[in-house]
Amino acid sequence: MAIRTTVVGSWPIPFGQRLELKRYYAGELSDEEANGVLQTAARIAMDEQIACGLDQIMGGEVFAPDFLHHIPPRLDGLETLAPRITSKGQQGVGRYRVAGKVTAPRGTGHAKAWRREREIEPRLDKASVPSPLTIGGGFVAGEGLDESGHLGDLIEVVQDEIANMVENGLSEIQLDAPGEAIGLVSESRSADSLLPLVSEPLEPAAGITRTIHFCLGDIARKPSIEVQNLRSLIPFIQRLEGIVDRVHVECSYSGQWEEYGLLVELPQSMEIIAGIADVKSKPAPVGELRQKIEQLVDVIPANRLLVSTSCGVGRVPHDEAIRLMRNLVKAAAVSG
Repeated sequence: MAIRTTVVGSWPIPFGQRLELKRYYAGELSDEEANGVLQTAARIAMDEQIACGLDQIMGGEVFAPDFLHHIPPRLDGLETLAPRITSKGQQGVGRYRVAGKVTAPRGTGHAKAWRREREIEPRLDKASVPSPLTIGGGFVAGEGLDESGHLGDLIEVVQDEIANMVENGLSEIQLDAPGEAIGLVSESRSADSLLPLVSEPLEPAAGITRTIHFCLGDIARKPSIEVQNLRSLIPFIQRLEGIVDRVHVECSYSGQWEEYGLLVELPQSMEIIAGIADVKSKPAPVGELRQKIEQLVDVIPANRLLVSTSCGVGRVPHDEAIRLMRNLVKAAAVSG
């Protein structure tokens, strides 16, 4: 049987819409003023995914070309210490001081994008939103405040986004959780502290498919830490039984792939999305991807396995992103 293919979220920005989209990204256009160009860009992104032959598409995150870094400027309760400078990669990550209760009066943009994209593509059934810990990665607690306060606020922000999408017909929500994965692999966060930061945001998604995506970050096509493995994630994922239905694990680094056999230890109630197609290097050939899929089927039943890229392809050169997806689809079509 063929193995199902899916995507993480982001897609390269369509060239013809870049000038107008840059105005939106710079804050010169409101969500409403940019609605037309955002819809056009999403339409192109989804059409390209469909043409690649993917079983499941997403909206392309054309409203958020830099993953989560558009979110802090949309939030109230923050003071900017250092704005995000995209050209500086990891060194240009924004820093913010929490000055009070953190709220999102305009939303994070994800629920608005879902409504906009669902309106033009009935095949669309999945959307994503970053986890509270991930959104707050660049936040510093102000005087008299601590991290638990703004993380609690961010849980409410994410819950509101998910609830809005569910009310508008969402079938699958993906919680993007590089912050959690980095915390576990670096041993800077305990599973006990992370569990409520995953379970509580997903509470409004009871009744639909709940997915979590674990990767080690992707800023300027580089990971956030040097240590890469799967063993640090397995015990935590086991504790997510009944909380998530699908877990998407990055499997593209050598240290991760060496441990793919550990995926057999994940609960049978979960479907596994293996991120075998690396977005930080040249597109892997069909034969290499096919071999990996055949190895995965030895430890995960084909009916529980999906394959994807390791992360979103929004920062991948456009032609490489399309070739990578086509190769993945070809490899999955003759595997299993």
